[in-house]
Amino acid sequence: MEKLKHSSHLTMEINMSADKQQHDMQRQMEEAHHHHTAYEFSEMILSLGPNAVLALLNEDAKRELRQSIIIEYNHRLVETTGL
Repeated sequence: MEKLKHSSHLTMEINMSADKQQHDMQRQMEEAHHHHTAYEFSEMILSLGPNAVLALLNEDAKRELRQSIIIEYNHRLVETTGL
């Protein structure tokens, strides 16, 4: 009976390890895809210009980018002027 428990426990550990490896591989593939996509997006900005690329984005993405740029600008403004 004890051997059966031990065997069952080992099987669970092996399955958990395989699941973790699969999850890690999927995460690495997603990170590589994001890196490649960001690189392509950067190349589009440099070759077509920022306004042309922004025109290709949906309204939600444009709004998110604008908001991020405004927040970053405000932070820098506060840092440089002390306001």
